[in-house]
Amino acid sequence: MSPRTAQFIAIGVVLAFLAAIVAIVLSSMQAPGSSSGLPEVDTGVTAQVQRDDAHAISSPASPEVTVVEFLDFQCPACAAASQAVAELKALYGDRVEIIIRNFPLTDIHPNALNAALAFEAAAAQGATVEMYEALFATQQQWGTGTGSQAAAFRGLAEDLGLDMAEFDRVVADPATLDRIARDRDDAVGLGLQGTPSFFIDGEPAAIASLSDLRTLVEAKLN
Repeated sequence: MSPRTAQFIAIGVVLAFLAAIVAIVLSSMQAPGSSSGLPEVDTGVTAQVQRDDAHAISSPASPEVTVVEFLDFQCPACAAASQAVAELKALYGDRVEIIIRNFPLTDIHPNALNAALAFEAAAAQGATVEMYEALFATQQQWGTGTGSQAAAFRGLAEDLGLDMAEFDRVVADPATLDRIARDRDDAVGLGLQGTPSFFIDGEPAAIASLSDLRTLVEAKLN
């Protein structure tokens, strides 16, 4: 091999290495959901904390306070927060509306999207509360599993006695994915960086500990 040929090979190796580094950097800069099964973030969306068709786990006829939570069903902190939400619902469910919106952090939680799809499909059959509770009650089992946990979520739907043909139809419906993407777009547009993120009466809730959620709601009620 001539020195000139060796030089060209060395240059090619360096360029290939640099191209690989650039590809890695670019992939890490992708918008949330861009490589996760969700459509790209719609930067033209007008972000809203609450939407008329959002799912509620408590819905009093005349709510005095509205709590909106953006969550990721595979997020351990969201599982912990679900206990505080359950307490809030038990104490003030007849006065406080609690709305759940999806913000799957798919870059770090590979099964967050499938969990959100299962939640949406169950909610379409009126099992919003039941699937919400089931997903968090079993998170330690499916949340650390390898590969897709879609079968586990389907098993939860069967345990809840849902119409499985309808469940499968809603999970596969592109409109369901669009609905989750809209929630995600609202979360991004509102500047949210992680989950769980709470709003109380449309305003961001600064919560340092889970007990703060109840404290802030009680302050509004009183």
